[in-house]
Amino acid sequence: MRRLLLATSALALLGAGSAMASGSSQTQITATNPQNCQINSASPSIDLGTVVNVAVPGTFTYQCNFQGAPTLTFQSANGGVSTAQNGGGLANYGIYLNDAAPGSPPSTWLQASAATGAGAVYNGITTELTANAAVSPVFQVGLSQTLPVAGTYADTLTISIAP
Repeated sequence: MRRLLLATSALALLGAGSAMASGSSQTQITATNPQNCQINSASPSIDLGTVVNVAVPGTFTYQCNFQGAPTLTFQSANGGVSTAQNGGGLANYGIYLNDAAPGSPPSTWLQASAATGAGAVYNGITTELTANAAVSPVFQVGLSQTLPVAGTYADTLTISIAP
C-alpha cells in the first residue's frame, strides 16, 4: 500500500509540474514604411524660344508610395533666364505643373522670380491616386517677358518632391 501511495504521489507531482509549465505567449509583429516620393524623369533642358506667353511642354514624372498629394518645391537659380552677353539681361518665365491643363498664359503662372532662395512650395497641385504608380502631371514653362538683349539665356530650375 505504501508503494501504491508513493507512486500515486509521484504521478500527482509530475502532473502538477506539467500543468505549471504549460502556457501561451502572444507577440505582436509590426512594420512601418514611411511615406516617400521620387522623381522618375524630368526634362534635362527646355528651350523657351523667344515668344512671350507661349507654353512650352516639358516632362516630369514622379512616384510616391502613398495615395495623396506630395509637396513640390520650385527653385530658380537666377530668378529668370539670364545672359551676360551684350551688357546682360534677365527675363522672367512662368512655371506650370498640375494635374489639369493650364487655362491661362505663362505670365499668370508661378514666376521664376518668385521661386528664388528657398523656392516656392506648393501642396495639392498633383495627386497620386494609386500608391507606387507613375504620375505624369502637365509640366510647362513659358516666357512671361521679352528677352531684353541678344544672347543665349539660361536658368536652372530645380523641382524637389517630398511626401
